Amino acid sequence: MGREACALAPPSSSSNHHTCDRTKINTHKADTGPGLHAGALLSPNHPATFRPRWLQAGWSPAKLAEFVRDVYLTPGRTYPTAASYIYAMEKGADHPYAVETLASLRAPGFNMPPFSRPVPKQYEWDGPENPEHTPELRADIEVMSRLWRNRQAVKRDQPWPTEYPPIPRALLKRLYRLRNRYHSLEDTLQLEGLQRYAEPPAKLVQH
Repeated sequence: MGREACALAPPSSSSNHHTCDRTKINTHKADTGPGLHAGALLSPNHPATFRPRWLQAGWSPAKLAEFVRDVYLTPGRTYPTAASYIYAMEKGADHPYAVETLASLRAPGFNMPPFSRPVPKQYEWDGPENPEHTPELRADIEVMSRLWRNRQAVKRDQPWPTEYPPIPRALLKRLYRLRNRYHSLEDTLQLEGLQRYAEPPAKLVQH
């Protein structure tokens, strides 16, 4: 964290450049806890000045680091930097989210993850590749897609579909949003008027 810490150091009185004693920072790495080894050597606004209040509230350095990481992780980093601490801790240890997070970190069975770890990929909630979509939800989308295409064929006076190629991404996202809006697949089909397109209409059968 030495580089990020120096970037946050206050300007010296003799120049317009930031100053930073890297020797002191390295000396204090071992005894100030994860994410805090740049400590109070930088400025009064550095998170080390807030640390006693957080420790008195029951936070260990490891739990505090996990909370800070959850609130704000500097882009491109796998661990919370000094900037992360300043941003996350400015509201105080009595902030509702801090209190809630501490309770979850103290919950029975919770295992503290590594301090430095890759950031999980973020998925759009209506993205087709979202791994949180259950097999049941994906099956609902397949049903909706077939009925949607059947309806489009009727409206455009086209032949009734006999094959259904892969669903375009734009349509997939639209179907996920519709399915999320309603309580069940049945409600979705009814309220979106898709139920009637399970079978070809009479005029198409006659053709």
